[in-house]
Amino acid sequence: MGEIERRPAIAMFEGRELDLSESWGEATACLVWRQGGVLECFRSPEALDAQATELAPRRAESTGSKSTAAESAYSCSSALRLYDRAYYGGRQLWFWDRGFWQNLPDFGFDDRTSSYILGGCYAYLAEHPDGGGWWYPGPTYPYAGEPVMYDSWDNTITSIYVE
Repeated sequence: MGEIERRPAIAMFEGRELDLSESWGEATACLVWRQGGVLECFRSPEALDAQATELAPRRAESTGSKSTAAESAYSCSSALRLYDRAYYGGRQLWFWDRGFWQNLPDFGFDDRTSSYILGGCYAYLAEHPDGGGWWYPGPTYPYAGEPVMYDSWDNTITSIYVE
C-alpha cells in the first residue's frame, strides 16, 4: 500500500487550527481521515457523530467505486475508536485511515488509551512508535471492543495500525 506523508496533526476545531500534539483545547472528540483530507475535532462526541454521518456518502464512494480503487484500499468501513477512559468514556479519537502506523503522540493521545472499539477492520495497538515493542494481546479483530484494557496495558498504547 502507498505511504501517507507524515506531517503534524493540525486539526480544524470550530474554524481554527489546533495542533493536537500540544493541546486539544476544548475539543473532546477528533476524527482522523488523512487519506480523505479530514482531521477535525469537536466539542462533543455528538458533533463528531454528526460529521461522520455527513461524510458517510463520501466514504462510501471512496470504498465502493472502481475509479477510486487506490483510495478504497485505505478506507475502513467504520472507525477505530480510542477512548481515554474505561468503558468508552472521556476523550475520543477516531481513525478511518488504513495501511500505515500512526503515532499517537502526534495526536496528543500517547499512553492515554483506556478502552477502544474497532470498526470493520483488523487493527494493531503497539506500546512504542511505529509498531515497536509489544502489541496489545486483547481482541483486535473487526467490531471487537475492549471496555477496560488489560491492567498492564491501560494508558500504554503509543501507535496504531488499521489493516
